[in-house]
Amino acid sequence: MFTYYAVAAAALLRVAAATDVFAHFMVQNAYAYDVNMWKTDIASAQQIGIDGFALNWIPPDCVNGLGWTVDRIADAYTAAEAMGFKLIYSFDMSYSTCNVFWNQTFMGDMISKYASSPATYRWANNILVSTYGGDQVTEYGNEFFQGLKSNLQGSSAITLVPGLTTFSMEAASPGGDAASAASSMLSQYTAADGYLNWQAWPLNVQQNISTSTDQAFQSALKGSGRSGPYMMTVSPWQYKDLNDGNPLDSWVAYSDTLFVDRFAQLTGDNAIKPDIIELLTWNDFCESHYLRDLPSETDTSAKDYVELGDMGAYVWGQNHAPWRIIAKYYIAWMKSGSPPPITMDQVVYWHRIHPKGAICSGGSSTAIRNNMMPADAVFAWALVSQDSTISVSVGSNQYWTFQAGPSGPAMFSVPFPVDIDGVVPEVAITRNGQTVQMGNSSQALSSDCSWQNFNPVVNLVGPGINTGSD
Repeated sequence: MFTYYAVAAAALLRVAAATDVFAHFMVQNAYAYDVNMWKTDIASAQQIGIDGFALNWIPPDCVNGLGWTVDRIADAYTAAEAMGFKLIYSFDMSYSTCNVFWNQTFMGDMISKYASSPATYRWANNILVSTYGGDQVTEYGNEFFQGLKSNLQGSSAITLVPGLTTFSMEAASPGGDAASAASSMLSQYTAADGYLNWQAWPLNVQQNISTSTDQAFQSALKGSGRSGPYMMTVSPWQYKDLNDGNPLDSWVAYSDTLFVDRFAQLTGDNAIKPDIIELLTWNDFCESHYLRDLPSETDTSAKDYVELGDMGAYVWGQNHAPWRIIAKYYIAWMKSGSPPPITMDQVVYWHRIHPKGAICSGGSSTAIRNNMMPADAVFAWALVSQDSTISVSVGSNQYWTFQAGPSGPAMFSVPFPVDIDGVVPEVAITRNGQTVQMGNSSQALSSDCSWQNFNPVVNLVGPGINTGSD
C-alpha cells in the first residue's frame, strides 16, 4: 500500500511540475486538410517537443460557408488519437459581427463529443477549454462563460482558461498596472479558472518584452485559489497588413530578437515557470508568426492549400521553418531543466527583405503602425558543437564575426549596408581555419518593393529544419 501511494504521489508531482507546450492552430487555414495532412503537421510539431494544438475556430455559422470546420476538427481528433497528441478548443470569440454567434448548446455538444477521446487535454480531470477573446463582444462575457460551465458536468466538465485581450493589453500597456489588470480580470470573470495571456509581443514600444505581465497574472491566479493553469504565450514575430489605409489595422511589433528573448525567460536559473506554454502560432500566416512550413501557393489540389488573398504578398517566399530549431532547443531545456547537448553545427538567421524606410508600390507602406521600430539588420542565432567563428556578410558589411561554442547559443546582428539592392546575406561557420558550413539567404535585399513587407525570411546554415521537408 505504501509503495502504491508513493508512486502515485510521484506521478502527481511530475504532472504538477511539467510545462506542456501547445501551438495555436488556425482551423480556418485547414480547409483542404485530410487526416494524413493533420498527421504531417502533428509529426512536425512533435519533432520539436510540442504536445498539442490549441484549435482556434470561429462559429461555423458566423459567416457563410464555414460548416466544414466541424469535419476538419473530426479529422484532427482522428489523427491526434493515432499519434498520441493532445487537442484543446480555442473558441474564437473576437468577431463582433456574426450571422450566428457561439451559443452554449453547440459549444457544449462539441466539447462533450470528444470527452472520451484520449486526444482531449485535461486539467485536474476536467477538459481544458480556452478562448481568444470573449471580453469585447457583447454576446459573451462572464455570464455566458458561467452558463457554459454549468451546462457541462461529469466527464464533460471543463476548466475554463480564456484569453481576454482587454486585460492582457491593459497589463502590457506602457505605464500600465499589470497587477491591477490581473485583479480586475479575476473580479469581473469569476467563471475563469485560469488565464491565457495573449500578449506575446511588446505593445507599441521599442523594447524587449518582460515577464512582469506574466508574473502578475500568475501571482493573481495563485493568490485567488483558482484551480486552472496560467498559460504563457511565446511568439517569434508580429506583422499584419489589412491594407485598408487605417494604421490600427496594419502594424508591426518590435520583434527583432523576440523569439530568443522570450524563450530565454523560460530557461536558466531565473526562469518563469508557467503551467502551459502556447506558441503563437503554428499557421497564422497573415500575422507573420507561423512556425509551420509554407503551404502550397498555386497547387489548389494540395492538402495544405490556403487562399491568402492580398496578404499572401508578404507571406509567399518568407520561409519560417528554421525557427523551429530555436523552439526545439529551448523547449527541450525548459522541459528537462538543463540545456540539451549540442550535436550539430547550425546557424538560424532571419531578416526583412526591404529597409523600413522603403516606400512600396503596394500595401499600406507608411501607414503601418510602429514601422520605424524594427532594425534594418540580419539577425543570427548560432548553435555549434565546438568552438567556432560565425561570419555574417551583408553586402559591403563583409565578414562581421562572432564567437560561439558548445556551452550554449550565441546571438549577433549585422546592419543593412547603405546600398542594399540585390544584396544576398551570407553566413558561414568556420573552425580551425576551415569552413564547416556555409550558405546564402533565400531572399535578396532590395529598396525597390512591390508590396510593403515587414515579415522576415528565416534561413539555416547547417543540417536540420530548413526547407521544411526534413
